[in-house]
Amino acid sequence: MKNVTLNNLMKKYGKPVLVVLIFAILGALVMGVDAKKKKSTTYTASRQIVISHNIPQEMRTMSSGANISIVGEDNNMMPTYKDIAENGTIAQEARKHLSKSMKKKYSTDDIKSAIDAKISQQSLVMELKAKTSSREASVKIVNATAKAMKEELPLLQPGSGKVTLLQKATVNNTDSKTTPSTKKYVVVGFALGALLGLIIEFVIFTVKNFGHKE
Repeated sequence: MKNVTLNNLMKKYGKPVLVVLIFAILGALVMGVDAKKKKSTTYTASRQIVISHNIPQEMRTMSSGANISIVGEDNNMMPTYKDIAENGTIAQEARKHLSKSMKKKYSTDDIKSAIDAKISQQSLVMELKAKTSSREASVKIVNATAKAMKEELPLLQPGSGKVTLLQKATVNNTDSKTTPSTKKYVVVGFALGALLGLIIEFVIFTVKNFGHKE
């Protein structure tokens, strides 16, 4: 029985392992470069607004539940307010609050695409989010949209609740997201490269053995 040594293993399997490793590294490099070329960063700015009716003092002391009914109606209207916030009409009005330089860069459709309104059950708070490739632009767009909602909602939805603007969005409280992930691309590239190397070595091994038997 032959002694199995590291030298023997390297002679027998060293080349296939090296081929697989080379392909894996090449795959990781290619995918890493591709990720850097595709990499982009988006910035999201948020601002909350409250949409509600002021309940008169005399109604607050009533036990009939009238005040509860008003709050309930406001809650029921939040999905409608969300649709209005994301509508092109609000985007058009929001654009009027932007500077001339901003208007040149962002059309009404651009603003409409950038805005996303979030609501929660049993809450009269709506969170407006603006996502663009610029931190400053996202802040300006979301603040302009909040102003547009305050001005236009009573006109678009008669009888709607009063819009109260909460803290303004600033560049210091924006969120950023960079895609794609270079690390993930490198890992995928390494795995795919290694798989390709294994397939090539398997084909070579099969051909050699088949030829040897013939």
